[in-house]
Amino acid sequence: MGHFIVNKKDIFFILKEQLHYGSLCTLPRYTDLNEKTLDLMVTEAISFAKGVLDPLNEIGEEWGVKFENGNVLCPPEFKKAFKQYGTDGWTAAARDPEHGGQGFPHMMRIIINDMMYGACQSFNMAPSLTHGAAHLIESFGTKNLKTTYVPNMFNGTWSGTMCLTEPDAGSNLAAVSTIASCEGDHFKLKGTKIFISWGNHNLTENIIHLVLARIEGAPEGIGGISLFVVPKIRVASDGTIGVPNDVICSGVEKKLGLHASPTCVLNFGSSDNCIGYLCGEENKGLTHMFQMMNAARINSAVSGMALASSAYQNALAYTKQRIQGRDIDRKKEGDVRIINHPDIRRMLLWMKAMVDGMRSMIYSSALWSDLALEMPEGKEKEHYQNLVEFITPIIKAYCSDMGFRVCETAMQCFGGYGYCCDYPIEQYMRDVKILSLYEGTNGIQSMDLMGRKMTIRDGRPFKAFQTEIKRFCIENMEHAELGDRVRALNGITERLYESATELTNRMRTDPSQWASYSYSALIAFSEVFIVWRLLDMAVIAYPCAQKQGKKYDYHRGKIMQATYFADITLPHTMATIETFLRKGREVMEIPDNAF
Repeated sequence: MGHFIVNKKDIFFILKEQLHYGSLCTLPRYTDLNEKTLDLMVTEAISFAKGVLDPLNEIGEEWGVKFENGNVLCPPEFKKAFKQYGTDGWTAAARDPEHGGQGFPHMMRIIINDMMYGACQSFNMAPSLTHGAAHLIESFGTKNLKTTYVPNMFNGTWSGTMCLTEPDAGSNLAAVSTIASCEGDHFKLKGTKIFISWGNHNLTENIIHLVLARIEGAPEGIGGISLFVVPKIRVASDGTIGVPNDVICSGVEKKLGLHASPTCVLNFGSSDNCIGYLCGEENKGLTHMFQMMNAARINSAVSGMALASSAYQNALAYTKQRIQGRDIDRKKEGDVRIINHPDIRRMLLWMKAMVDGMRSMIYSSALWSDLALEMPEGKEKEHYQNLVEFITPIIKAYCSDMGFRVCETAMQCFGGYGYCCDYPIEQYMRDVKILSLYEGTNGIQSMDLMGRKMTIRDGRPFKAFQTEIKRFCIENMEHAELGDRVRALNGITERLYESATELTNRMRTDPSQWASYSYSALIAFSEVFIVWRLLDMAVIAYPCAQKQGKKYDYHRGKIMQATYFADITLPHTMATIETFLRKGREVMEIPDNAF
């Protein structure tokens, strides 16, 4: 029996009842599609994840990766799955048909990744990175680069990576030192990149690296970084692969988790013979790469939520089967299934709400992203562009942090067995931890939110977020059952907006104090966001919840998860707001030798 369990009803409730995602098919780009087609793709993604990817999770954990003579060897089953992933259209489901895509809404890429990451995170990083790298070439490359590389990346013949980090340039990409020297129609690259996920492997015959480097003579800092397409094996003008391109893997990291995903050290140009091709404009590399980086940030959130979902579903199944202990109310004779114990139910309800809320946050963001990209030019399109920009660091940080917390809580439900390899929970916990570090640590995300995102374009991204929550609160403040929670949410958000503005003002007058409390502000924004999404689902479920019969228990569950989560979370939010406005400077003033 596989480990991957998914509640299809929860997924479709968000997609169809909350978001009405079929409405995307009214946009000009998607008029050839309809909601039934989207439903079919979701169902098929679940089937593919269960049938093809789910078995890989255990295989990959047992096999790991082998590094021999400069080559990385992966489980043989991974190679077959990678090719099938591409040929079945999952890699390029949301890309343009011109280069082998299927033309589905951008949102579908997020839904697909939800299923695939939940089934096998280690594996799904490979096609996900390939998609991002190919889309960079599709967006900024020359016609020749597009025709040479993109189709083979989308169809699973080749794979792709993003190469940013260097030994002395981690989150500070301004320090990138890899050098590119112009030689006619191409460049020679020289430098070392570290922490490159899927940087070397035997799944495909070629690996296409998207590399940040500095052209000789370029300005210092981020304004002098360019983006290059660097194949592992050179590609001839007729599309065939030729000789190695002086890209050498010199090591593979030994990690806490993701044992089947090779994290590589790559040396470019050790023999002064590494050829790369400029992708986009000179000195605009970081701007171009942000397309892939922002997508990777969202995917970090998706992966955190997906692993949390799998952990919760496995814990739920276990607690329904495991018999231990007496009923505390003595209403049932003998030992009972542990789902009857109050503390287990507390953890299950919190996980249920957290997973459903995170999924709604992410799916809502994906829908709004489609509107931001595909709506006709105008104020509504700009509104969604601003909204998506504001919530990206919130989603990345909160869902990766809470993904770990859900996996931790799921382990508590298993007791000692959860700590053992007999069940998948301990692997989930190890695998999920990296997500708070990927694509800018969550502390960096909080400074992005409370700095740039609060202030750019006269604060319009911040105002877009305010507008959406205010609209919901005004419409539902007098709701028969949920009105008091909606009013509580409204009051706390008003306090949050005032306090967040005050904190952002400190960025100019006292930047160290501002930075030391930015993470608390991000948590406050995250909590009002998730409570909003849960209350929205509860409002939708309310009419059915009033009906008699067990078949409506599902809808009653939506209301109960929302009221419980709102009641235990919003007081914490209010306290958090007070903490990030405190005057204390202990964080900055404690002497280094006092730690």
